[in-house]
Amino acid sequence: MKATTELVVRVDDVGRSRLHRVSCEVPLLFRTAQVDGDELALSWVNGAAGPLGGDRLRLHLTVDEGACVRIRSTGASMVQPDPASSASTFDILITLAAGASLDWWPEPTVSVRGSRHRTSMHVDAHPSASARIVESVVLGRHGEPPGRLALHQRIVIDGTPVLDQELAFGELALAGPGAHGASRAVLAAVTLGDAYRPDPRVIVSPDAVAAVFALDRGAMLVTAAADDQRTLAGLALLG
Repeated sequence: MKATTELVVRVDDVGRSRLHRVSCEVPLLFRTAQVDGDELALSWVNGAAGPLGGDRLRLHLTVDEGACVRIRSTGASMVQPDPASSASTFDILITLAAGASLDWWPEPTVSVRGSRHRTSMHVDAHPSASARIVESVVLGRHGEPPGRLALHQRIVIDGTPVLDQELAFGELALAGPGAHGASRAVLAAVTLGDAYRPDPRVIVSPDAVAAVFALDRGAMLVTAAADDQRTLAGLALLG
């Protein structure tokens, strides 16, 4: 399956953020959940199972000047294999204009045994934009090993790259020393501006590790790995 969804959020004549343009293709469906003051809340509804092996998915999100949007999903994304063990991809392009604000925090992506998937997110932000962009993965369903999963994040502020990283997950060597080890829940998040800025810190415990790092241009990187999603959420790294 090939699918492309485009969303443009703008401020209307009375100062409220609204969907100016929306073009959704299954399974990347978005619905207006709420308008709270000047913030637009969007709900990401999975219109079909997947991503499935061989899928090529694209999402283009533009938050125009002064607009404010919060995005949540109705459920986890289950990355599943096809009979040919083909790889699937999900490319996300986010553009944040001057004074724009984005709170992106969907449910985790679950890597199902036998799947091969890569999510790539590119964020191009104005220096005055603010954002909390959270991506989390669960490595395998209960009692099963994961497939192979890659998570790429590239953040550019005013033309300057402040982060370009790719995390790879899977069995064998990818789960060994220097990789994600025995952890089954992993979080990688970036904040821009002051609105969502976490305090720098490091957490090391028997069932979780986490760290918050300062990047260039006021950005912050949050990484964490834990035994399960409940433990990860309990770290309360991002409020």
